[in-house]
Amino acid sequence: MPAAPPNAKREPPRALENVLDALLDGVLLVNREGEIEDANPEACRILEASAEAIRGTSIERHSDTGREVARLAKRVFASGQPVVEDEVLCGRRAASPLTLDLSVSPLFPAPGTREADAVVVVIRDRTIPNTLREIVSQQEQLASFGRIAAGIAHEVKNPLGGIRGAAELLASWSSDDRSSRAADLIVREVDRISNLVEELMVFARGDELELAPTNLHQALDRVLDLARMDPLSKGVAIERIYDPSIPEIEADADRLSQVFLNLVRNALQAVPGTAGRVEVETRVSLDHRLTGPDRRSIPTVEIKISDNGRGIAPAHLERLATPFFTTREKGTGLGLAVSRHWVTRHEGTLQIKSTEGEGTTVRVHLPLPTRKTASPAQTDSSNPP
Repeated sequence: MPAAPPNAKREPPRALENVLDALLDGVLLVNREGEIEDANPEACRILEASAEAIRGTSIERHSDTGREVARLAKRVFASGQPVVEDEVLCGRRAASPLTLDLSVSPLFPAPGTREADAVVVVIRDRTIPNTLREIVSQQEQLASFGRIAAGIAHEVKNPLGGIRGAAELLASWSSDDRSSRAADLIVREVDRISNLVEELMVFARGDELELAPTNLHQALDRVLDLARMDPLSKGVAIERIYDPSIPEIEADADRLSQVFLNLVRNALQAVPGTAGRVEVETRVSLDHRLTGPDRRSIPTVEIKISDNGRGIAPAHLERLATPFFTTREKGTGLGLAVSRHWVTRHEGTLQIKSTEGEGTTVRVHLPLPTRKTASPAQTDSSNPP
């Protein structure tokens, strides 16, 4: 590269403010009083406020993220040493929680001073990468379930047919009630096992979705109508919070109804009958995005089903969507696994968050159409909440 002429005018250095604005990580400057002195655009997005609105305000005022930053800042001011915490789950006022890496470093007023008068906070949003890893993990799990299901069907279904046929012959030959009842019991149990194998085969068959423009709110209303007829719903308050701006999506309405009905019934089974509450909420989620076939980012619609029930033990939470794992005495352990299967087939995600003794929240994210092709999914006016 030829050297610049000696009399050439040197470009002025780029302003640090422009560099900070270009960063994909959030950067905050917080003084010793806990006030925000400055923030770049990514930090403002995470804190859900503009730079003008948050300058001079207490960091603790700004959702869970602000409270976590304030907690770490106090440690840094006390020790004079930087602090790093990874994978911190931070809730937000009107959006899904974020998973954040937080780094807080002391800022000294002058070289040689031992007491920081401010801290520099770097926030890295891990939510989208974690979501992508979760999608890949769910797809790999479903592929594994499919291989297991195919193996079980091959090894079990033919012998079951022979056992059933033999039991029917025994029933026809039996000369007393006891033998007849025993043969009938064998037939019923064989049918029960066959039905379980058939349910498990959903992972192996790869049934085609019957996609059509689907109004999510009408599908949810039908599910809630069914849920209200369930004896478990007696005394339970079922609340709907719908976003009327959601457009129709391309989906298999029957499969999604199967998913939502299973999730609502799980919530009803978890809540106390007299003070139970189940909340069904929909909203457009611009921050939780999926990746389409062309690698472009796709916004999603979020369907959130939450309850104030007994919650789920941490040891059970990761195993919930595994076939045949259940904490209920008469459960088959296939409901959540099948629900996750159909959500994944719709190129969406299903996430479960729970606190033991407080309740459970299930979030289903489905891709929104990239262009508006249908009318908004308004609540059915003939079926008031």
